[in-house]
Amino acid sequence: MMKTRWPEAYKVIETLENAGFEAYVVGGAVRDFLRNVNANDVDVTTNATPNEVKQLFPHTIDVGIEHGTVLVVLKETIEVTTFRSEATYSDFRRPDAVTFVRTLQEDLQRRDFTMNAMALSKTDELIDYFGGREDIKRNIVRAVGDPTKRFSEDALRMLRAIRFSAQLNYSLHADTLQAIQSLHHLIAHVSMERVKVELEKIWISNYVANGMELFVSSQLAANFRGDWKTYCPSWESFSSFGKTANGWAFFALMQQPTEVAAYLSYYKCSNAEKAHVNHILAAVQQLEKGYWSPYNFFQFDEDVLIAAASFAKQLRNMEATYTVEQIQQTKAALPITSVKEVVVNGNDLMEWTQKKRGPWIREVFEKITLEIVNGTLMNDRKWIKEWFFREYVNERKDTFPTN
Repeated sequence: MMKTRWPEAYKVIETLENAGFEAYVVGGAVRDFLRNVNANDVDVTTNATPNEVKQLFPHTIDVGIEHGTVLVVLKETIEVTTFRSEATYSDFRRPDAVTFVRTLQEDLQRRDFTMNAMALSKTDELIDYFGGREDIKRNIVRAVGDPTKRFSEDALRMLRAIRFSAQLNYSLHADTLQAIQSLHHLIAHVSMERVKVELEKIWISNYVANGMELFVSSQLAANFRGDWKTYCPSWESFSSFGKTANGWAFFALMQQPTEVAAYLSYYKCSNAEKAHVNHILAAVQQLEKGYWSPYNFFQFDEDVLIAAASFAKQLRNMEATYTVEQIQQTKAALPITSVKEVVVNGNDLMEWTQKKRGPWIREVFEKITLEIVNGTLMNDRKWIKEWFFREYVNERKDTFPTN
């Protein structure tokens, strides 16, 4: 029963009903309930206006009151939205105006897909005007009503359809797929940030290859930079290893190296994501030369090495690469795992030589680190000092910096 399954949503609905209003759980929570999956978020829809909702609950937050949405804060936060219909979408993304309506059916018919256009009463009575339950049974993503109209209202829905297919292993209804293929160009009206989010959700889904094949075959991919088509079958063996940035690294390995930086900026990747991708590319490039040295295992994080080993095998046709276990064991066996573990620093080098700070410190410190990682120098102050004077001070008197 809803009272035990979603107790906070039940309280909201009961309060609204006691005040004479209708209220239901709606959307993804209902879909997941029918799929026997725990819902991440539970949303409520009602014929009460936002101001009427606010009068019934002592603690609310206005998050989209102009669109009919307020947050009701109990032990959990419940999003409550007034029944509404939407006017034209001149930018193919957001409604030009929102009108509050009094019936649930009017509200549900504006939603994207049948599986998201169902409602559940507090007694678990299902309200399903558009066949959502049957589509879930048949594993189908189908637009509510006319798919051309739904996608013209909000072009992001086309990519969301593909994302749901990848997450749930559902097929697109023929009419829905045909509408995407006809209207694919409208995706250009969607911000790149929103596109990026949907692609990343595909990459961490259970059926990545399904999603990427649809992304290409629906012609949505043709609206974006980069070669998405040539290596599309390679997504069959892709694993994100739980990190969305690995999807961008996989994509980058499919492109011309000279184009990668521009593509990552085009897709609004963060500096941290760019750095992660570039580390994977560097690790793959090193692996193409034959193997990873101890210093490679030191310089790259474990998650970078795991992704690079996997992607090199898939996209560079390398028969033998490192297993996750081999990577972890090799990393664990290194003399040090961070430069912070080196027992000397730049101040020691200046003290030993009475030389001023300069670029030479970084050069020497990197060499010390390399020797330690390679096992040719003990991470011990005495040994490092002896090595330093032997290799740099005595042997390089002519080139070593002076005051």
